[in-house]
Amino acid sequence: MTGLHGDAISIIHRTMGEPDVDGQPQESTTTHTVEGCSVQPVTHAGDVLFEQDIILGRWRVIGPQGIILSDLVDGDDTIEWDGHNYRLASAVQEYTPADGLGSHSELYMMEDHR
Repeated sequence: MTGLHGDAISIIHRTMGEPDVDGQPQESTTTHTVEGCSVQPVTHAGDVLFEQDIILGRWRVIGPQGIILSDLVDGDDTIEWDGHNYRLASAVQEYTPADGLGSHSELYMMEDHR
């Protein structure tokens, strides 16, 4: 990692492929690595449950200019970063100013314990 946008994330997309000889669809995965991201920790104090605060760790991912992350990631995908697995904690948002300068994607992710 170097600089503010020196992170790389890997988006692991699972699909059900052709059935095997027993008729069971086989899972296949494709991985797309996106370099030039900025990943920053964010904490959010969640709802009070049984008088105990629930703290959810989240990370904000700011994608590089020119890469539309909403075309690459969906809710069932695993996002791999810094040796850990994450999943989406929000919809992917695309930011495009009127002059087009600084356009980028943002998403929030949380640890994947599936």
